Amino acid sequence: MGIETCVGLRQQAAPDAAIVATAMEAMVAEAVLAERAGFHSIRVPDRHGRTDCYFPGSLQLLSLLARETSRVAIGAFALPTTLYSPMLVAEQCAVIDNLSRGRLFMAWSRGKDYWSFFGVSEDRLLRRFIETLEVLETSLRGERFSHHGEFYDVDDALLTPRSYQTPRFPFWGGGNVPASIARCARYAEAWGCNDSPFTPEQWDEHAGAYREAAEVHGKRPFIVLMRNGWVAASKEQAVAEFGTEQVAQIQAKIAGGRARANLPFQSASAVTVDAVAEHLVIGTAADCIERLEYYEEELGVDYVTMRFRLPDGRPFEAVRDQIERFGDEVVAHFHRRPNTAPDHPAIPSGARW
Repeated sequence: MGIETCVGLRQQAAPDAAIVATAMEAMVAEAVLAERAGFHSIRVPDRHGRTDCYFPGSLQLLSLLARETSRVAIGAFALPTTLYSPMLVAEQCAVIDNLSRGRLFMAWSRGKDYWSFFGVSEDRLLRRFIETLEVLETSLRGERFSHHGEFYDVDDALLTPRSYQTPRFPFWGGGNVPASIARCARYAEAWGCNDSPFTPEQWDEHAGAYREAAEVHGKRPFIVLMRNGWVAASKEQAVAEFGTEQVAQIQAKIAGGRARANLPFQSASAVTVDAVAEHLVIGTAADCIERLEYYEEELGVDYVTMRFRLPDGRPFEAVRDQIERFGDEVVAHFHRRPNTAPDHPAIPSGARW
């Protein structure tokens, strides 16, 4: 399950301390409840400089969840590695992995939206991203090393403590174009896609690029899909309660120029409730199960992460009810099948249940 760390409207007035503290507690409570409801993992985003985001750093929230949960896998979607020293990231991740007894996984990204916020030069950012991953990979081996590259110099360094998992915790990649998707197979154990709608043709192109690259690198593909969703007594009720929020979010992205170029909508006016519903896990429990099985059987998806609260969407109380209901009516169905958690390097060793 994905924990949404934004509350309220983008560019809203800065909330007062009491509201922030209450929201932070509610986010942790969502994760604890999701574990109790049977979800296999908790994923949190990494956002900065936004008045609607109350947990700007994913490592902050993951540190709390490492202590507040005992069974679920925990990880980011995704941490923008170019914003931080790779040694600092490696050190904090190793602590989280130890606190959670080997339940950490991390998805990495370049962090385009926050370069100016952190004063990061936009020159050669792809190379910076790749070098960051090289330093992370080397440091997590637990051996003393030095690195002298274009962006980072590390002299006689030893990461301690090392990560709980050996040789390291799983890396997940991301990307929305074939080149970045294929790159995931080189440095990560999984390709994770976000909640954006896609056409069948786009899916075939992107999944195909990843699978081909995984074969080249001698890896077993593992595809993670994020979807937004809502379960209710009827599909009409679920769409009425949740579908309009998804429409508003996509329309806002298109209007603000933040939408993917290959989004299957030509304009904001084309984003309707009916059109968006095709890209959600929404409806009755049977509807949701059918959609999840479609992703698995027809699209070859290995793992799905669900999100029930959008940045300016449902209140915490409604989401807590939804987590419990989705767990009881949908997640439980998949737990009745054998081998619920895939035996794959993308799954943290402490969460293979």
